[in-house]
Amino acid sequence: MKTKASLSDMGTAELLDAIAMPAEMAQKYKKISGVEAEKAALLRVSSFEEATNALRARLSPDPDGAKILSVMLDAATMSAKEYAKRGISAEIYVSTMEAFSRFVRERRAGYGDWAFDRWWWTGRQLSLKLFRIGALEYEMCAEDGREVSLHIPSGCDLSAEAVDRSLAAAEAFFRQFFPAFAGVPYVCSSWLLAPALGPLLPPGSRIAAFRERFEIAAAYPDESYKGFLFGNSSLAPEDFPENTTLRRAVKEAVLRGEKLGSARGILKKV
Repeated sequence: MKTKASLSDMGTAELLDAIAMPAEMAQKYKKISGVEAEKAALLRVSSFEEATNALRARLSPDPDGAKILSVMLDAATMSAKEYAKRGISAEIYVSTMEAFSRFVRERRAGYGDWAFDRWWWTGRQLSLKLFRIGALEYEMCAEDGREVSLHIPSGCDLSAEAVDRSLAAAEAFFRQFFPAFAGVPYVCSSWLLAPALGPLLPPGSRIAAFRERFEIAAAYPDESYKGFLFGNSSLAPEDFPENTTLRRAVKEAVLRGEKLGSARGILKKV
């Protein structure tokens, strides 16, 4: 358990500490009044997107996202009570909500400022639609038939052992807490699965081994890799950082005129 506060008693101060929110953003937290309806709507899968858009309009101007982050953190303490009610562990709760601090750090690394810009995504965490279980995140999707969408948080351990543990724990989690999603297909849409990335990976790469777990169902000609790999989707290829082997390899390939893209894969049954 990563926090001394129980889930049923989780307050925003305790949450900020538990998820290690950088002080530069934690100190911008302030209680926002008059948004109780929107906070409640953030906790429902059917309404978190609409509530997020309403908050964006209501809280404008909010150039660094501090206002909407404050509201969402308050909503996260309400989510904690739902976790407690269902019996989901504090460890999974904190690991899931650490997305807020991770996104703030990613923004700082990519753009140089302290801001929260993933407000369009984090309704998934608040509404108990997405959970981090070990190395990976798992999102329950039911739009076109039930499936679980895998997400790969930055900095996660992609070793075979860590991924195996995460997948096994996720299977047990869904059987216990969301049995309608037990045994459904697991899918992943990511630049890490792009066919063009394969030749750029060194032998024995953890990413290469992770890719082998999936049957590729579709490939897409997007540039999502820019934000995920380089932290800034507006960078020109000549300005891509070169401080890792993978960044150097991708930069060289793109400058040669190659297109990276992304792909959707279906996890192979074992």
